[in-house]
Amino acid sequence: MIRASDVRERKLERAYAAGERWQRLATRREEAVRRIKALGPGAADTPDRVQQYNEREAAKALAYLRAGVTESFFTERRIGPTLDLDDSPPNEPARLAGVPVGRIVELDASGKARSGFATGFLIAPNILLTNHHVFTTASECDNCGVQFGYEKIAGALVDGPTFAFAPNQGGIFYTDDQLDFTIVGVATRSIKSDLALSTFGSLRLIPTVGKILVGQPISIIQYPEGGPKKYGVRDNELLLGPTELDLFLQYSTDTLPGSSGSPAFNKDWEVVALHHSGVPEIRNGQIMTITGTPWSRGMPDTDIHWVANEGARVSRICAALRIAHVDAAAQPALQSLVSTFHEDFTPLPAAVGAQGNPPVTAPLPTITPAVDGKGISITVNGSATFQFGATRAEPPIATTTPPRLAVAVEKALVFDPDYDTREGYDRDFLGVRVSVPKVAPARAKEILLAGSKPMLLKYHHYSLVMNRVRKLQMWSAVNVDYTATKRRKNRGEFGDETWVADPRIPGLLQIQGPELYDRAKKFDRGHIVRREDTAWGDTEEEEIFANSDSFHWTNCTPQHEDFNRAAFGFTGLWGGLENHIQSQVKNVGKQMSIFAGPMLDNTNDIHHDFGAGEVLVPTRFWKVLFVVEKATGQPAQLRAYGFVLDQQDAIAEFGIEKFSAGKFKTFQVRLQDIATESGVVFAAAQRKADALATSPVEARRVAIETLDDVVL
Repeated sequence: MIRASDVRERKLERAYAAGERWQRLATRREEAVRRIKALGPGAADTPDRVQQYNEREAAKALAYLRAGVTESFFTERRIGPTLDLDDSPPNEPARLAGVPVGRIVELDASGKARSGFATGFLIAPNILLTNHHVFTTASECDNCGVQFGYEKIAGALVDGPTFAFAPNQGGIFYTDDQLDFTIVGVATRSIKSDLALSTFGSLRLIPTVGKILVGQPISIIQYPEGGPKKYGVRDNELLLGPTELDLFLQYSTDTLPGSSGSPAFNKDWEVVALHHSGVPEIRNGQIMTITGTPWSRGMPDTDIHWVANEGARVSRICAALRIAHVDAAAQPALQSLVSTFHEDFTPLPAAVGAQGNPPVTAPLPTITPAVDGKGISITVNGSATFQFGATRAEPPIATTTPPRLAVAVEKALVFDPDYDTREGYDRDFLGVRVSVPKVAPARAKEILLAGSKPMLLKYHHYSLVMNRVRKLQMWSAVNVDYTATKRRKNRGEFGDETWVADPRIPGLLQIQGPELYDRAKKFDRGHIVRREDTAWGDTEEEEIFANSDSFHWTNCTPQHEDFNRAAFGFTGLWGGLENHIQSQVKNVGKQMSIFAGPMLDNTNDIHHDFGAGEVLVPTRFWKVLFVVEKATGQPAQLRAYGFVLDQQDAIAEFGIEKFSAGKFKTFQVRLQDIATESGVVFAAAQRKADALATSPVEARRVAIETLDDVVL
């Protein structure tokens, strides 16, 4: 048996070491922001997140190390102002991933589970993985076991079966202090019900790196505070990409005491880390409190400024186990485990139902190679398909492993690291000058300035000006080239969507994920400059950089999910206006310039709190399309078409989080009317080129039900 004081001291040592790592990585985090801009929503080193950390009030966490002994734990901490743990899995893959995850408990004399004090998960038919600070010796496993399926189902608590640890009698025990992991053998039959351990399957450890990107979610399945199973699947980002030398990952996923030894997953429910510790802020060698003063023993650990959570990388654990030395009796079990360290996308073999019901066996997957030979699809139960990518492995260690699957590389957006040379919007792109708009004097005080002029943020093929009050763009202008030879890639070939902050302006002036998008139930991250419009180039690199540039928070505006995915998409009514005008207006060639933005109406836009503070949500959007008509023997002539998408009536009728995107209304309007309502001023030549410029008053606002309604 282990003593509570020993475990508590180990936990404090782990937390302090994690805090020192966090401090040492400060320069790398800053470099990541500047060079790869992989902030994603709520990156820890933005001013917004720092403010959240300073203002939050950490709830006192109590855990039970052993029956009747209450201790403060230092290894698991909630990050941010809210505790984001759920009783139920978000989907079927998550439920299956949770089946092999168990609650580590103390056993009474009869073998009954008493208090839980940690988490572990099966990584082989009878081997469990947890932390070194949970079990440092085999003798500490005495009178302890692991309980599976202790969870709430439909509100009722299910008391699952318990299995004793069996480090001896042909089992295995191996521990690694540096990586803070322990593997321990588990009895093959449960203590009371004589249920087979194989019922619960196992989670495969994949040795390759590259399974997750900065800003993507890390989900944790855990038994916090010794209680029922919980799913940490919200506000859960990887905060920094590891190098080949790093042993740990740091993330913002919430945990609580009792979560030590939990598996941390990527978006495809592959294990990427073994959770082991919270990360306190350390300054001048001292743990700091939330008030900025040094923390000392005797003070409650809720006073500590916890900045992140941390887990040991699975690739490093695999590498360590490949060269581990155990006694002869345990060698077969270790070799059997190591032989599973390869890419294999076999799903979990079994799942368990409610108490008293027979286990539900998960069906074998359908595995289909891609036609182009670049990947595979795995369909589970005929209803969910997952795309997996090959990843770069750690330096090889001499061992025998089965052959690997040849699969496609998981791609990330590639951002141009040089902001100084971005050319931005070209006013002479169409051969006829189309200058960027200006801002009306009445709105000028809202604009982010560079000196006395609006600060023009230049990207590949587009530029924009920010409204510093609303933290959204005032307007954007993009050059579009539809020439087929300049568009080499389809949407899926660029990589996973990764939104980043623009490092040229403060993070507080850019509405980012945690402030709205990650909490809004029916609102998405909506492009103003569409990726389809800017993703082109004379070279492949230019095309890739231009596509990625559309994923800056400065180009993002909250849009209803249906609007963002359909109406605003490439083939929807609003998104299809460009295609229609290009095909219907004679001799316009393959080029177009587009101005667009949210209609920032400070009076009538909707004040709403999605759960992270009140924001002002735009209810209308505008855009103006410019083309040049080149008739034989005639000078090139500029044409302009202005449109407004209005969702005010829908929101008024249904509410901001319930209305249907089918209620959106699109209108063709005069450029002058857009200018009056938006505060964005267009040049005289542009207003003259407006298709509705000379229309009578009653025809200056045309409802667009189909593309044929557009006045050309």
